[in-house]
Amino acid sequence: MKYRMMLLASTVLLIYAMMANAQARPDVNGTWKMNSAKSHFANQGPTAITIKFVQKDSSLLETLTLGGDGGERSLDLKYTTDGKEGVNQIGDESAKTTANWEKDALVIEWKGDGRSLRRKITVSGDGKTITMSVHHSDPGGSEADDTVVLERQ
Repeated sequence: MKYRMMLLASTVLLIYAMMANAQARPDVNGTWKMNSAKSHFANQGPTAITIKFVQKDSSLLETLTLGGDGGERSLDLKYTTDGKEGVNQIGDESAKTTANWEKDALVIEWKGDGRSLRRKITVSGDGKTITMSVHHSDPGGSEADDTVVLERQ
């Protein structure tokens, strides 16, 4: 009888832990636009950023649109949020990409041609704002950190 009670208690705790983990992932679906007054770039950054995320299960689609002095350019990117490596076209280059959840933050990484970019994305408690901590490096060894604040549209 004591063994059954311990087994039942262990099973209940395991189910509770799994439910708590599943609820820890915020909703990133939707269109997000940069608030330039709240964003900070180590070097000159884009004048506008719009991101559209569509997530279904472990599939994540991203349309990233950047605006600057040279005009506007968009990237259509595909990831799985299970951390498996994929390949996306970033401009003229192919990059190895991964996406995964680290607790309540979505982490997306790009690596290719000696460059790397890591974006850690967190959603505010009210779901109206995301903050992206961005770390990037180039083949020459230069590194920089940016903070980009985007608002749900």
